[in-house]
Amino acid sequence: MNKAFLEKVRKRKFANIKKKAKIPPKWLFPKNAEKSYDKALYSLVKDLKDLIKQYLFPEIPSMIAEVEMKMPMDRQDDYLDRLNSLILYIRDAIESKVNNTVSYAGLIGAEIARFNKQQFEKLQQSVFGIDIFLHEPWLGDQLELFANQNTQLITSIPDQELERVSGDIQRGLQQGLRYSDITQKIQKSFGISHRKAKLIARDQTAKLNSSLTRLRQQEIGIEEYIWQTVEDERVRQTHRHNNGKRFRWDKPPPITGHPGNDVNCRCIARPVIEGLIE
Repeated sequence: MNKAFLEKVRKRKFANIKKKAKIPPKWLFPKNAEKSYDKALYSLVKDLKDLIKQYLFPEIPSMIAEVEMKMPMDRQDDYLDRLNSLILYIRDAIESKVNNTVSYAGLIGAEIARFNKQQFEKLQQSVFGIDIFLHEPWLGDQLELFANQNTQLITSIPDQELERVSGDIQRGLQQGLRYSDITQKIQKSFGISHRKAKLIARDQTAKLNSSLTRLRQQEIGIEEYIWQTVEDERVRQTHRHNNGKRFRWDKPPPITGHPGNDVNCRCIARPVIEGLIE
């Protein structure tokens, strides 16, 4: 437990200040940060989709015609060279948007940390009636890890989308599909990137929030928590099974890990503060 915290609690007790209630306030999830991140990633996917429609779609009819007119002795990769060149052009064109989104992800990490700190301060005031400054030497590392992980995830969005689009076009040409069939298949695949963007926003927000919650609660000696789900129809059975149960920070549940650790987990760790001051 943090020594400064213990000393402040000791002085407060000696001053005969009445203890606060021992029911901690609800530890909230940073929904606004998640929504902002989701919006930024959605914008990246939309811009990528617009570039594909603008530069690739108009070239597909000529590629189809080229394949249909090929003779056995003709060179077979002219259209592939053009397709690869267009893919590279789009990748370069989206680069600045990717970099801006990566920078924004760093701001989102800071916002999640700020919101989490607010929940921590509410806990201190509600339970102990004090507010202390913690050095938190681990905070910089947590934010750096978040930034690095999200840089990889963000850059993977255009890489995977363009690889998927290129594959759809090549298979369509090979199978003799019409322009409408090829473009329709590509547009359906746009939904994959949109779903991935939403997953990244929620999952990464939850993971950072979970790590900060654990570290800040442990900093003041909280060793246990109550698992708290959002109690809606999307809660997984394994997480519903944990709801209301007591777990230790040094012994995560074997199937799910701590709240927020599992992919797309929105659960929260409600601190157990019984006997903490005593």
